[in-house]
Amino acid sequence: MSRFFFIRYFMAIAVLLSIVFGEAACADDGGISFGGSPHLLKGHSSVSMQSEVVQIEIYKKVIKVDCKFVFHNSGPASTVRMGFPDQGVGAAEPYQGDPVPIGPGLKATFLSYDSYVDGKKVPTKLVPTNDRSLYWHTKTVTFKAKSDCIIRDVYTLPPGAQVTSENGMYQQTYYILHTGASWHGPIGKAEIIITIAPDAVKAPIRLQLLSALQDHDLQHLKWSQLKDGTVIYEGPSEAKLDGRTIRFVRSNFRPDKKDDVHLYYGYRKLTNM
Repeated sequence: MSRFFFIRYFMAIAVLLSIVFGEAACADDGGISFGGSPHLLKGHSSVSMQSEVVQIEIYKKVIKVDCKFVFHNSGPASTVRMGFPDQGVGAAEPYQGDPVPIGPGLKATFLSYDSYVDGKKVPTKLVPTNDRSLYWHTKTVTFKAKSDCIIRDVYTLPPGAQVTSENGMYQQTYYILHTGASWHGPIGKAEIIITIAPDAVKAPIRLQLLSALQDHDLQHLKWSQLKDGTVIYEGPSEAKLDGRTIRFVRSNFRPDKKDDVHLYYGYRKLTNM
């Protein structure tokens, strides 16, 4: 019997027939789009996520993401329909730009998206929520009995941007981990590897944990008082910095929302018009 697997950001209640999406996020002047880990709506008795390796390259005008998920099915063969989220918030369109048209009347927030199952590129279908704020790139996947399956999702998206109260602007991007919590058992190991190009942040990178800041309201934070190259972050573990590469690594855990990766970076003062 087929089961339906989906990825979500905060809450997906009814899938395909009616998807209800709820979120709590601050307004975002430039809009932001993002994806996340595979999500299984009600959990699974035998398919577990052994590992995920997410490589993110941040440039001034585009973000490139390459996700590799290794699943293991310890039970009988199961054919499922999976989805990858294409989420946009904070603008009239999911982001301020020209959305990519896919199919009659549908517009993805990602600039590009490709999916692979065991190394073979597979076709996907774009399915929107009722309000078109979230899209699912869906595909059918067969998990063979007592076997591993490698899922790879590759996409590009524009960075988000937020204007601050001191007439400045910072950029932002997210990667959602907590959606991986509904697979069978914990995630074996998750690695999030982020490289920030010089055109996105010119100065040497300086990491700053959001919870260590006195003011957590980034819109009203005195960014001008922070050192050049500051990247404010939240994530599933302590961030390790090596030059321009930020790495999060965590093993044997069931992620929740506090484990999601958020990066805020590239602050600059706006010129008066």
